[in-house]
Amino acid sequence: MYTRYFDLKEAPFTIAPNPAYLFMSDRHREALAHLTYGLGDTGGFVLLTGEVGTGKTTICRSVMEQLSDNTQAVFILNPTLSCLELLATICDGLKIRYKKTGATLNYFTDKILAKLTKNHDNNINTLLVIDEAQHLQAEVLEQLRLLTNLETNTKKLLQVILIGQPELQQLLQRRDLRQLAQRITARYHLLPLTKAQLKQYIQHRLSVAQCTRSLFTDGAIASIHQISKGIPRVVNLLCERSLIIAYSTNNTQVSRGIVKKAAIEALGEEGKTTSVFWSMPMKLSYLTLIVGATLFIGYWLGNGAIGNAELTSQAPVASQPAQTSQIASELMQTNNDTLAIPEDLIISKKVQKESENSAEALNKLPEVKESQLDKQTEHNSKQVSEDALVDVSAPEDSISATFKVTATPEVSDEVLARFQSALEATANEPIENTNHITPASEIKPLSQMPLWLQEAIPALKFEMHLFSSDGLGWVRVNGEDKYQGDTIAEGLVLTDILPQQVILTYQGEQFSMAALSSW
Repeated sequence: MYTRYFDLKEAPFTIAPNPAYLFMSDRHREALAHLTYGLGDTGGFVLLTGEVGTGKTTICRSVMEQLSDNTQAVFILNPTLSCLELLATICDGLKIRYKKTGATLNYFTDKILAKLTKNHDNNINTLLVIDEAQHLQAEVLEQLRLLTNLETNTKKLLQVILIGQPELQQLLQRRDLRQLAQRITARYHLLPLTKAQLKQYIQHRLSVAQCTRSLFTDGAIASIHQISKGIPRVVNLLCERSLIIAYSTNNTQVSRGIVKKAAIEALGEEGKTTSVFWSMPMKLSYLTLIVGATLFIGYWLGNGAIGNAELTSQAPVASQPAQTSQIASELMQTNNDTLAIPEDLIISKKVQKESENSAEALNKLPEVKESQLDKQTEHNSKQVSEDALVDVSAPEDSISATFKVTATPEVSDEVLARFQSALEATANEPIENTNHITPASEIKPLSQMPLWLQEAIPALKFEMHLFSSDGLGWVRVNGEDKYQGDTIAEGLVLTDILPQQVILTYQGEQFSMAALSSW
């Protein structure tokens, strides 16, 4: 049909898992490397997961094609089997003769173990591959684990590859399957293609079909990636349908419009795309931006109103006698010589407010911000270069200090006396300590904690460490998977999972341990 029109050897975008069309992106190469490593001399379980249509089965078939001649493989495509049915299927794949009626689990197990032993004696490796393994029942997976119990001093006699969707990883996290999860020697999650990889993927398949020219425009490729989300199986469907439409409309290239028509024909309602600008994530982003801008404008206008009110309240000061304004100016000009604060003295904003309320004698003077004044005491040891109002938490709940104002020729005794009385009225106000936040960098490691705590901590062995910025990371400690907030042992809580360490809490004491470390 369209193959002759576009001068193709064969249809390049069939959805059959043909290893000849295997596209080796960086992620696919990593997947193959993990499978190859898992099928090494030691054996055991190998796990390959990914979304529907990402190429898991194709990769597995490619691995099986590369197997040596001394490997006997069994490939199971229908995992919705009971334990008896699974063992019978394995016997069929290994060409084991068995009775059709009255067979039990022990009967099948003995037959399979005898075959595994015979293969090992003849230097034959035995491989079992199960596709769509997320449909396996828990008891069937446990039966598989029991089959892998037969081993020599150096290797397992049965190697198993489990291929499935992401639900398979969740299934293996069940507590009753933890022993099987510990036997997985290699695991890999296959991600969809990026836009650049998708373009290479299309060119690769066209090249295998002996196409010598470009059949898809850049706009068409962008639309294919947007609609398919990088899933190779969906890409094949869209490209196949697009070539058919281009052929039927006498177009030599597939355009963006043709891809959109192909999406509706091949995918139905799922193929109807909306503008990226009005997609749900973009809507949420713009809604967040609008709300944030509204709050900012409201906050700014509110501060502007307060500032205007302050200016209005201070306006009468300008109309007061020049003598009063001159006194205020003299106070500000002589602040560095008249007032300072000791190094260990801390004055909070609360003290400032109480001081202003109690200083009734100064209510007829123009407002002078205390941030423009430095304070002098009997224990003067250092002049503060910043504002006199410093809000820093102190180790004590309250600080008792006495201010003493020194007279200068430039300021009248009456003004200084009133200012001194206002300071003395609030000298004994308590200072609140609000700084209780301990940064993670200040948390001590377990080796630096008190001896009683070190002796109380049980033996810990961190075997796996997965950090996630969204708080969904997990670690495997003492053979069990733990998440943030879980209890590892009595009184010992996993508080946080950081990129290179974990934070633990025991009886209110926090400490850190390096990732993949032991205690």
